[in-house]
Amino acid sequence: MMLWMLAACAGLTVNDVTTGESDAYPELKSLWAQTNPGRAFDRAEIVARSMPGWKNCEVSRPDRRPVLHCEAHTRFFVDDVWIWTVSAGGGMARVMTRSASRVGKGDLGTNHRRILMFQDAYQHYEQSGR
Repeated sequence: MMLWMLAACAGLTVNDVTTGESDAYPELKSLWAQTNPGRAFDRAEIVARSMPGWKNCEVSRPDRRPVLHCEAHTRFFVDDVWIWTVSAGGGMARVMTRSASRVGKGDLGTNHRRILMFQDAYQHYEQSGR
């Protein structure tokens, strides 16, 4: 219960959350995948396109690295999600995620929860052996 209360307090002033970079959520880390960044990105794209409310997913290639951008539709708002991968060496990749609200100064933890839901879905997909 305390973790939820802390997340709610952080959510009053945070509306942009990135794995491994958000002071309000220091426990939120990037995912580690036991594969190369390209394959990890392909898996992340499949999972992202299956997330409820995530629409208009498009891949761009700034700096030659693929980045997936999706619109996350909620009841009242449209937020943005970006996903990219980086090499972690040793045949591993890190799956990085950013979720940001388009409106307001706080999101009551919505972006934090959205990233956690994506990470859970990614891990489930990976464990299913696909």
